[in-house]
Amino acid sequence: MAKTEPLAWIDGGVVPLAAARLPLTDRGFLFADSIFDTVRTYGGRPFLLGDHLDRLRASAAAVFLPVPWSDSELVAIANELLARHPGEASLRIMITRGDGGSGLALPEPQRPRLVVLCRPLHPPDASAYREGVSVVRPPGGQAKASGVPSHVKSGSYLANVLALREARQRGGFEALLLAADGSWSEATTSNLFVVRDGALRTPGLADDILPGITRALVLEVAASLGIAATEGAVGDADLLGADELFLTSSIKEVLPVTRVDDLPVGAGVPGPVTQRISQGFAAAVQRLQAAGTTRLADGIDPA
Repeated sequence: MAKTEPLAWIDGGVVPLAAARLPLTDRGFLFADSIFDTVRTYGGRPFLLGDHLDRLRASAAAVFLPVPWSDSELVAIANELLARHPGEASLRIMITRGDGGSGLALPEPQRPRLVVLCRPLHPPDASAYREGVSVVRPPGGQAKASGVPSHVKSGSYLANVLALREARQRGGFEALLLAADGSWSEATTSNLFVVRDGALRTPGLADDILPGITRALVLEVAASLGIAATEGAVGDADLLGADELFLTSSIKEVLPVTRVDDLPVGAGVPGPVTQRISQGFAAAVQRLQAAGTTRLADGIDPA
């Protein structure tokens, strides 16, 4: 089978990703002055693209970055890339502040640059869902990057990079990040869910999390299944006293966690609530895609 080559949309056209180029003066490169969102496909079509574009615009507004492209233009670019990319893909939609400015000062006027990467989808291995993965609490705790609002998906990911490096050195799959109050906010690229006594708990928007779109769908799925869910701070006692844990993201979907550091979670295997949520999530994806739904708020019942 021929290998699917990654693509990029940049400066108005599609090129092989290996041939894509940015000026060294782009502020996204110089200062991580950029925002992005990641969308995956099912059946070759992007999933909940409208929600991802809404979050992209919310990130941009929070950092005073204009977005001159309409939703219809962004959808057309996504479709152009996917039409040239057989198989499932992930789309990374990035907007940088472009060139200009004096030092850190913002350029006037701003001329943002849009870059969209289209790459083959690489979810975790199937064994990760069968056996679960481990998460690591970095020694001393790695806090999320300060200065950028937690709901902003910015290009400034160094805190996440360093935390994940620590986790991988210790044999973990993911690392947890601290909120400002010392509780655990999320993982480096995932939201966190705790299961105890059959109910879910997940850090809320006040706990320095990125409001995940998969997270939002999981909460709707839980409600449809009659599984209680609350939002609030998650501490060490919640992690170590959990019956089950799982992570959520667009790429990972619902991923069981069976170890925290060197300690087993519950029975040390993916638990029944996680499995129900995972099955309900998969069914909801099928229904939403079949209905052509691009936003959860469109009112399609995930049950």
